[in-house]
Amino acid sequence: MRERLFRNVGFLLVGLLLLPVTASAQPSSGCANVDVQTSPAAVMLGYSIGIYGSVNNCASGKKRYTITVSEMSSCGQKTTVASFRMAFGAGENRMYGVSYSPTADICTGTSTVTVSVGDRDSTLTSASTTFTVQ
Repeated sequence: MRERLFRNVGFLLVGLLLLPVTASAQPSSGCANVDVQTSPAAVMLGYSIGIYGSVNNCASGKKRYTITVSEMSSCGQKTTVASFRMAFGAGENRMYGVSYSPTADICTGTSTVTVSVGDRDSTLTSASTTFTVQ
């Protein structure tokens, strides 16, 4: 009887140790939608522009997504403006907003802002818009 108890406890411990490995190896089951806007439509060097929008969790359960905001200048310079995590309930829609000040070394002209929503190591969706740097 005692040997059987130790064997069952051993199987239970092995099973518990393997559980996190199999759970983390599962592919992403996230679903998200995102939109992005900027204000004002044109900004002078040294001044700030607002980047804002909403993210919707279209998954049927709670999720935690990584939101990444990046900017690509007219001459191809890429800058990560912000990166942060947001928690969502099933079907929840949440607003985000960041302020960005183009630095003096950025090229003037049309810049593109892209907002990406990721779950684990995959990008679920992204949206882009443009603004002018003067």
